[in-house]
Amino acid sequence: MVQPVARSFYADTPFARLKGYRYGDPDKPVVVVQGGISASGLIWKADESGWWQSLHPLFAELNDVQVISFDYPGGIGGSECPSVPLTVQQHSEAIRHALKQETDNLQAWVGGSFGGVLGLQYAADHPTELPRLSAIGAAHKPSVHSALLRYFQQALIQRCDDKQSGIILARALAMLSYRTAEEFEQRFNHADDAFEYLLYQGEKLLKQNGNGCRSLFTHLTPILNHYSIDPTRVQAKVQLVDFNNDAIAPPSLVNELENLLPNSFGRVTIETPFGHDGFIKNVEQYQSALTHFLTESELESV
Repeated sequence: MVQPVARSFYADTPFARLKGYRYGDPDKPVVVVQGGISASGLIWKADESGWWQSLHPLFAELNDVQVISFDYPGGIGGSECPSVPLTVQQHSEAIRHALKQETDNLQAWVGGSFGGVLGLQYAADHPTELPRLSAIGAAHKPSVHSALLRYFQQALIQRCDDKQSGIILARALAMLSYRTAEEFEQRFNHADDAFEYLLYQGEKLLKQNGNGCRSLFTHLTPILNHYSIDPTRVQAKVQLVDFNNDAIAPPSLVNELENLLPNSFGRVTIETPFGHDGFIKNVEQYQSALTHFLTESELESV
């Protein structure tokens, strides 16, 4: 069982100093788990307040792995914020350098949203190093729609005279892009109520993380507008999980990714009102497929 209790560590890389978290026996094969841009490496916590807590029941049933996760440079948590934003490829390389200091037995990568993009980049750049990748709510390039939404987030950060208001509004717009019209129709009777909810989400981010969370919109969201990964270079077995009304990684892009991957190892498409946030909200719908993917053949030490 992988307990939801992390031991933290730091790793110096050519790009930034990373803070990592280890869950489980350090002698076991490693599964990397990385979440979205607002994630920390505290993906699970004993008080059930971890960033991707809904994923933990899957790993609680596994005895033969350990999990490692990292805070993002420029993101939330203890990793260094570089003066110049890293590219997607540099983020992937930073994690690779940190992992090399901790393990020689990387067996799988489970990535949601930004974490899935980084997993695809890692697998494309180092095809012999990563046996398995589960990319959840992620694609090999940005959708035009999602890029436009991020451009507006960045404009709010740049043009609001009140820096805190810029963060609140940018986060509110980000939350709107992660969810769907269907959910808002089901959940709210009036647009005023929905607007207050979105503003609350922005205020919550600011309250929990202070002005430091501004770097989410200066160092992380912009780089997602300009990445491009060649799926034909990916030799890992890749499982894809996508969501029917996801504006960030729409099914059309995931179709393209699936067709280009040399070793596509199954795809799960989930109907959900939660859009992109289905990767957090709908874990139960893909848990059994992900468990099978990770355990289909025993993860053996090399």
